[in-house]
Amino acid sequence: MGMMLDTLPCEVLTMIADWLPPASLRALGRVSSGLYSVLVPQLYRAVTFRAASEWALNVLDVDSFLLHHGHSGTTSFLQHTRHLYIQAPIHLARFNRCAYYNIFRTAGLAQGPSTLGAADETRAHEQFLDDIADQLHVVLAQLKPDGLRTFQWRLGTCIPAGVLDEGGYLSRRQNRLTCLSLVTDGTCPHACHRLDSLSQLSSLTKLEWDGIQHPAEVESLRQCIRRNWKHLNDLSIGFVLSPNARSLRWDDLGLRWPGAGPCDEDESTHFPPLSTLSLSKVSLSENLQDYSSFRSLQALTLRDCPNVLRFLRSLSGSRITLNLREFELCCDFLLHEPDDDYEFSSVVKFLFSFRGLQHLRLRLSNFPELGFRVEDAIRHHRPTLESLVYHQRQLAPIDNEGLFEDDRDVSPVWIPDLPAIVDLCRVTTLALCANPSAARMCLQPAAANSTLQVLHLRFSGAERMHWDIRHEVLALLRKRRGGCSPTDQVDEVDEVAEIPVYSDGESDHVSFFDHYFDCSMTWQSDLQKVEMDTPSAPSEAEDFVAFAEWAFGPSGLPALQVLAFGDFSHDDRYPGQQFVVRREDRSGPCSGEGSGPSVCNNHNGLSFCPASMDDPSIWDGVSLDGIRLLTACPDGGLIESPYEL
Repeated sequence: MGMMLDTLPCEVLTMIADWLPPASLRALGRVSSGLYSVLVPQLYRAVTFRAASEWALNVLDVDSFLLHHGHSGTTSFLQHTRHLYIQAPIHLARFNRCAYYNIFRTAGLAQGPSTLGAADETRAHEQFLDDIADQLHVVLAQLKPDGLRTFQWRLGTCIPAGVLDEGGYLSRRQNRLTCLSLVTDGTCPHACHRLDSLSQLSSLTKLEWDGIQHPAEVESLRQCIRRNWKHLNDLSIGFVLSPNARSLRWDDLGLRWPGAGPCDEDESTHFPPLSTLSLSKVSLSENLQDYSSFRSLQALTLRDCPNVLRFLRSLSGSRITLNLREFELCCDFLLHEPDDDYEFSSVVKFLFSFRGLQHLRLRLSNFPELGFRVEDAIRHHRPTLESLVYHQRQLAPIDNEGLFEDDRDVSPVWIPDLPAIVDLCRVTTLALCANPSAARMCLQPAAANSTLQVLHLRFSGAERMHWDIRHEVLALLRKRRGGCSPTDQVDEVDEVAEIPVYSDGESDHVSFFDHYFDCSMTWQSDLQKVEMDTPSAPSEAEDFVAFAEWAFGPSGLPALQVLAFGDFSHDDRYPGQQFVVRREDRSGPCSGEGSGPSVCNNHNGLSFCPASMDDPSIWDGVSLDGIRLLTACPDGGLIESPYEL
């Protein structure tokens, strides 16, 4: 087979490589030098470096990568890299992530943490960034000049020197960069604002920046947008509140066509509008000077934006013809001005103002029930709707006396009428805040002809931090399977994600097996402990398993591939409050390629098995972006401010 592939043209081999998992690419690359030269570069087109802990953000896995994947002869594998990602978890530390507030960074200073002065605190911050810079520049030095297309900074910290400052690496050596994604620490009191060369990047088609707070950052963003306005298609902005800047207004960015009004078609030809816009906590005006920025938007996301209700009312009443295909809104009615009571219907009116929506994602909190018929607005887009996310929350008492209230998940009253609201023979992905029993009741009448491929039963992870759904469901599955051997643990899906994974997504064989055998007894004892600690009748876990048995069974949803339960906000912020199962592949292990050892062997005929979000094969056969569905309408921001608490 390898010799046959070796005779194929490079173009055909490249197309084949796009469909193969990393392990298969690596194996084929060893067959011959010809295959190696074509296939191996595909492995390193996208490289990710991670800080494993958000409490040690200056410890990246650069050394591990260079040890296992450093060079091939005299050439660095990083010469093939086109997409570079620098990432870290953003779970508990959602503000003040830089060195200034981390005690371990004061080690080696003359004074102890309790007596440090401002000068030493500033020095600690500089040492922290220098530590990151030393590791990062080792990577940047091995990249091909002008070869990079994507650069992502997702550490949630200030950016070190030599990257985006004056004369920095990206503007000096990577002039063909088309995608820039930044998550920075706007709450850092020692933010260095090393962003002077941001406006020198002139080829960007996609710009994302979350964590903006300081005026200098806003100015850098404004200049970068203006520099790339002619070809910028995708713009995402996330603001973080501060005591000095309570809001960032959309008008502050000056995003309007030069010298043009809504009807100036000649100017709009030279300055094409955005196709995708995402705003988080950016204040919107109800009296925009120019709506042309929204004229040709195909996707609009508004998350917790001040004044959004008045903005939607104004936009729906404008003369702009909207061509939206995707719309996402996260809004808490209680956070708007007291005189906005009449604005609660703005969401419905906006959705009625146009047609053709294919993907609708709503997270609505504390909206009045009386007169707010969002289901009618959803039905308005029934002929074209392919995916729907709906999450509703309301204030509810949290104590027996009713003295204290907090937001709680609410199942929509219109859930029983779902088949009349959305076309279940057309919708392929669906996410609802509903318990499994209610979901089955509304889906069962149209199940035989259902086209659902991904179904997500949502709840808020922060509301159920005391409940570890993952372990409860796994313990229940283990009971139903009648026990597993250490090499057949259903719980392995939880642990595989902790195995070190390098740039190509393939774990080193030695480290994998060492990890597996060292931890197998721990997994077994942990699972036994969970089984003992779990109540004899965990009703929600049993409801979910019963729903999965029906959904993947002969009388269930025939097209369903993935069933998710819980909160997937910002990826794995709530790992214990999320669980995923997939339809079992009868032709092989249900864990799929890249998930490690088999997670189950289907001892008692179950038609589904646990799945890992780290396994890309779970989305095989899914026509839409499944991860986008699960992470839509998140609970809270990626980067938050202490002034919001």
